[in-house]
Amino acid sequence: EHWNYFGADENLGPVAVSIRREKPDEMKENGSPYNYRIIFRTSELMTLRGSVLEDAIPSTAKHSTARGLPLKEVLEHVVPELNVQCLRLAFNTPKVTEQLMKLDEQGWICLYLYASYYLPSQLNYQQKVGIMYCKAGQSTEEEMYNNESAGPAFEEFLQLLGERVRLKGFEKYRAQLDTKTDSTGTHSLYTTYKDYEIMFHVSTMLPYTPNNKQQLLRKRHIGNDIVTIVFQEPGAQPFSPKNIRSHFQHVFVIVRVHNPC
Repeated sequence: EHWNYFGADENLGPVAVSIRREKPDEMKENGSPYNYRIIFRTSELMTLRGSVLEDAIPSTAKHSTARGLPLKEVLEHVVPELNVQCLRLAFNTPKVTEQLMKLDEQGWICLYLYASYYLPSQLNYQQKVGIMYCKAGQSTEEEMYNNESAGPAFEEFLQLLGERVRLKGFEKYRAQLDTKTDSTGTHSLYTTYKDYEIMFHVSTMLPYTPNNKQQLLRKRHIGNDIVTIVFQEPGAQPFSPKNIRSHFQHVFVIVRVHNPC
């Protein structure tokens, strides 16, 4: 018997965990301890496989009983960086096993879609969207990330999308932005739609680093967003996804200014 869990960790993103408690055949007769076999999958194409003896796991519950330890205690010990509260137990059906096997073959996209299907409350109601600002004559991500400020048309567009919020002390969905020390900028763009919370990672609101071509403080957020809006001023070069170097940005919405005021 084994269990499968799916979730959306705030730092790790979509995750899938398979765990099995067993006693090896050669040890069943002598009362030796059980062990746990674990497969931990993340959205960064990383799969960790391993096992741990039950007696090695700190727990207030009794070891080596028929019931076993609380599985979340096992996961907290083996994967301490994972927030186990985000996990939800999946249905124990052949379809789940089949989908996990496909997941191991196809990578993180399958994980994201599968977790979205089984955990709508975890994934569908909190979304992050990147916004890149593209000036006339620009087309590459380096050029867009290096725009320190934006024009009035872009500011008007942002007002249509959401509310400019002060990050320090912000208590709603923050999408990995710093709400304590302003290390990711002082303000961001936030909105709600029905039951959804949406935080936008706006390139010109994220910290700008002079003489830094890659602008990693900006790319670390927008480069990990599945959906990206590219706002183009008149005269911007045609956009091509080939100009974006990211394993995560897959959906691009192009907004181009016509006849600006």
